[in-house]
Amino acid sequence: MRLRTLITLSAIAAAATVTACSTSPAGPTPTPCAAPRNQRHRQARETTFMQIRLRIGTTEATARLYDNPTARDFASLLPLTLTVYDLGGREKAGTLPRALAGGPGQSGYRIGQLGYWAPSHDLAIYYLEDGFRIPNPGIAMIGEIEHGLDAITATDPTTLTITAA
Repeated sequence: MRLRTLITLSAIAAAATVTACSTSPAGPTPTPCAAPRNQRHRQARETTFMQIRLRIGTTEATARLYDNPTARDFASLLPLTLTVYDLGGREKAGTLPRALAGGPGQSGYRIGQLGYWAPSHDLAIYYLEDGFRIPNPGIAMIGEIEHGLDAITATDPTTLTITAA
């Protein structure tokens, strides 16, 4: 009898999930809960918070900050000037003037992403994906270069100015 009840409850829960997540009130468009959990987390993390400009000399890049607590705290530092240096042939890094609000760290990154390394309060701008896995506590991703990544990665060391767009 217990097994039959458990099976019935499981079937009801599955049907409710399919009904709740398969269509929106406006029609058959999938709702956000239709995406796998890790994809929903990635979409939420990468929602745009604000546009920024990164300038080295006369060259400029544009980027967007993700809508997360670490990125919002980073935005509160703007305008900001940092000395950045090459780290590992895969990223430009520079120490921020203070620690930022913590966020979930991850071990991977994509070319063009901006991350925050909490142990040394560093901003990282990734320009090469070489399979390197970031050690614990991981890197909190705060944004992404949209245009001009080459301008940021061309020289070393250099002064980087970041402003709101």
